[in-house]
Amino acid sequence: MGIVIVRWFGGVKLGTGGLSRAYRDTAAETIGGAEIVDHYVYDRITVVAPFDRMSDVYRLADPPHVVLAAERFGERNEFDFDVRSSRVEGFLATLRAKRLI
Repeated sequence: MGIVIVRWFGGVKLGTGGLSRAYRDTAAETIGGAEIVDHYVYDRITVVAPFDRMSDVYRLADPPHVVLAAERFGERNEFDFDVRSSRVEGFLATLRAKRLI
C-alpha cells in the first residue's frame, strides 16, 4: 500500500513541523476511511464441452472461487473460467472426475 499526498501551495508556509503534521493527518484520515477489499489471484482455464454436457459445465461456477468469465459457441463450445490460484488443482480434479478433460 502507498499513499501519495499532493499539496498545492496556497501562499501559507507551514514549516517542517506543520508540513509533516499535515501529511501525517491527511494519510491517517484517508486510511481510516478506506474500505478493505478482498482481492483474489485467478488463473484462466478454458473448458471445451459438447452441447449435451453444458449443464455440467455451468455447475462448475462457484463465485468467487470459480467464475465463468466467457462463453463461445460454435463448432467447439468453449467456456473460460477464472479459478482462484489456490483452487486450480481441485478444479482440474473435478474436470477429470466429470470427464471434461
